[in-house]
Amino acid sequence: MSIDVTRDGGVATVTINRPERKNAITMGMRQSFQGVFQDLGDDDDIRAIVLRGASSDFSAGADVGEMGQGGVRGNMVKSRTLGRMVRSVAHTNKPVIAAVQGVCIGMSFALALSADFIVAAEDARFQLAFRHIGLAMDGAAGWLLERHIGVMRAKEIAYSGRFVNGREAAELGFALEALPSDEVQTRAAELAASFATAPTLALSQMKRQFDAAPGQSLDDALEFEAAVQALMTWTEDFAEGSTAFKEKRKPAYRGA
Repeated sequence: MSIDVTRDGGVATVTINRPERKNAITMGMRQSFQGVFQDLGDDDDIRAIVLRGASSDFSAGADVGEMGQGGVRGNMVKSRTLGRMVRSVAHTNKPVIAAVQGVCIGMSFALALSADFIVAAEDARFQLAFRHIGLAMDGAAGWLLERHIGVMRAKEIAYSGRFVNGREAAELGFALEALPSDEVQTRAAELAASFATAPTLALSQMKRQFDAAPGQSLDDALEFEAAVQALMTWTEDFAEGSTAFKEKRKPAYRGA
């Protein structure tokens, strides 16, 4: 069981690798996840990230064999570790595309939602299964899902604990696209490759703007973007982009 990383040019692929248990995530894997995403965030050669599961599933969520162990303190530690795992994806400074096939359940649903984009198989199965084991949600699943589809639809999915297939996920808006299963990995890689040739620092600041928006007023947003825009004018990519525009050619961004 592991969290594996492969690199291809400016794209890193992070794989949840425990296919014999539908990629259910253990405590040790949660801890590894944080380090992996921190390292990729700090690696200037990596400019986009694909998050996927090994074999035919994204992830069945938390390893049920570890549930309820360790008492109150132990379970608080597990929850905080999960929180750090979700933050490591949501707050990384690179675009993240979750490629979802098969099951995507519970905390792993939250993990996929913390990516910038979800590319889903049409027959993927998303589920907030917490009601079926008498638990409230974790991984900020409710907060993340509500941002995409609104509170009423998010409540229906959480309260019912039903499966949502990839086609419905795209219709509701929490998946960017729904494709035949055998096209998902290719499409996610194509998206990542397109972002890897983009102005990396500009995308990272756009990400910050979207993240900050729910807590901002209009005036807050305008002030924040004024500061960000001023900063971006000092980047090499802005110089290249503006020069390329004047010269009517395609820019060659370096991510600097």
